[in-house]
Amino acid sequence: MKIALLHMDLSDGPEERNVKLLGEAIDIVVKKGADWIITPETALQGYYFAMDREYDVQVQPGSSVKALCDKARNHGVTIFLGCAERSADDGKCYNSCLVIGPDGEIIGRHWKMHSHGGASEAWASLGDSVDYVECGEMKAGILICADSWFMEHSRELKEKKADVIMIPALWPPAGECGPGDCWERCSRESGLPVWVCNQTGNGILDLSKAESAVIVDGERKFSYSGIEQAALVFDWDTVNRKTESTDFDVIPV
Repeated sequence: MKIALLHMDLSDGPEERNVKLLGEAIDIVVKKGADWIITPETALQGYYFAMDREYDVQVQPGSSVKALCDKARNHGVTIFLGCAERSADDGKCYNSCLVIGPDGEIIGRHWKMHSHGGASEAWASLGDSVDYVECGEMKAGILICADSWFMEHSRELKEKKADVIMIPALWPPAGECGPGDCWERCSRESGLPVWVCNQTGNGILDLSKAESAVIVDGERKFSYSGIEQAALVFDWDTVNRKTESTDFDVIPV
């Protein structure tokens, strides 16, 4: 199967811009044969959406998510969409990764469990559970950004027999708060491949060196960082659980 990571400049939003960019990128990677398309953390609204403008977090799917659900249905692909959403059950807002199946329906989600508590995440309540989402031939575990620092979540996904751990992120490498080797540890602790979809840009936070990566058996196979937006495409052997690519096919978007 072919995987596409959308390593894009999305953190500063606004949503109208981001949904347009995401839609264009999805069309591009579909032409390259992508089966699964993974976006970064809060890709829809932009990570800083709640800091400098009025915004009402919606119960999803709202109109923008519905537009991307239509993309998934029209192309027959699975999309992992980072976004803010309000729970219809308790009214709380969550930093979420929605899983949109090839029929255009939301088939699962993960709510971020760990936050630095600063202004950019003050809007979000914290999730309290981790599990996989059944996506056709694979069981996809999801950890959003800082969730991957805590190895108990990786071990739990191993125990639940997930096939892969995906990490939508906004995480620059520099300084004490960088990810360090946590993604490699995440793979070693779980025995699972880890796919990190980070983002770029140089707005409120400098993400020009933030890395997206493919990690197998605790070893980073290849990674990408750069100020230019790109779709990072690679081939995955679902039977032997290994990459069939030696590097990303880097496609400007």
